[in-house]
Amino acid sequence: MWRAVCGTSSGRRVSCALGTAAYNSVRQKSDKKQSNPFKAPPNVGPGREHDDANPYKSWQHLSHKWLLVMCVGCVGAGMLAGQLVEVDETKLKPKFAKEKVIEAACKEFEFRPDLAATSIRVAFVLAARRAGFPAESIGESCAVVEGLDDVAGVMNFLANKFNGTMEDMVSLAAVAGVKYLNGPCDAILDEWQWGRNDTDNAISRNIPTNPDVKQFSIPTILKSLGDLTDEECVALMACHSVGEFHAHVSGIDAATHIGKRFTLSPEYYRFLLENEKKFSHLTVDRTEENKVLKDLNQSFSCVYVKGKQRKRMCVFNENELDAMLHHPAWRNIVVNFAVDEKAWSDSFQSAFTKMINSNFKRLRVYSDPDE
Repeated sequence: MWRAVCGTSSGRRVSCALGTAAYNSVRQKSDKKQSNPFKAPPNVGPGREHDDANPYKSWQHLSHKWLLVMCVGCVGAGMLAGQLVEVDETKLKPKFAKEKVIEAACKEFEFRPDLAATSIRVAFVLAARRAGFPAESIGESCAVVEGLDDVAGVMNFLANKFNGTMEDMVSLAAVAGVKYLNGPCDAILDEWQWGRNDTDNAISRNIPTNPDVKQFSIPTILKSLGDLTDEECVALMACHSVGEFHAHVSGIDAATHIGKRFTLSPEYYRFLLENEKKFSHLTVDRTEENKVLKDLNQSFSCVYVKGKQRKRMCVFNENELDAMLHHPAWRNIVVNFAVDEKAWSDSFQSAFTKMINSNFKRLRVYSDPDE
């Protein structure tokens, strides 16, 4: 029967060819009815107008402009979500143990005890910088940046060894400095938080509204470091009792504050009251040692105290003396701290904690990484 209908084998080939042509015709009509949503647009480039885009790569049929907009939008949304979404801070842990950082810093101070005091001044300088009060002269701070070169190696060592931010290491090195100098630090270490971010961009310097005022007063600067109370401001000033003036900054060689360089205690307040009427203006003369200094600061007062072999010169900034002894409210606090060490200790630790935490957007509660 099949042979009768189709005839010879050549007839079969003709029939199959007709069937294939009919199938292709139907397929073309079907393709016209069903548009391909993944067909590449005509502007994708020469020779690709008829290419089919991969449905699993949606970016292939987007223009570069929209692709960039989508990328920027995703990045912006991610950053915004990171700021707004609540995070369980207790589950985040640092990569270092704070006790080990303190221990390592104290070992460094054993070789250079003067760096213990300098580490405290570094923390103060950075806190003032974050508040918009970068120290530019010895009259504003005896810890201006030029006098801090020697401690930079310690900070870099701690940051590299413990894989923490420089700001976190600076704050812990300052706590270690307080500990090494026998100052109160237990409450500071207990309340210490981590997550300080490093930045090279300093906040713009505050400018006094009164054009006749060249620099801000000590109370104004201190109160910007975390809303310190008067008691906390006065307590923090005891940090001036340790270390010594940097000769290549002040132009004064071998000068201390109260004669004792390596003990942080309320002795600072007793020294001020006992020698209040003995202070006299100090004129800094040009010498071979300070000839490299462009300007010699002339806002110092000094007093000579008895030493083991000879009298020792103790130097204070006149702004410091004025704030501590001539500010009525502060003077009363000085008198109290001179006799009440516990009151000073509590206020000092509270002030120090506020200072190293001041002007950071987000700090995290510390938890031991090994637990």
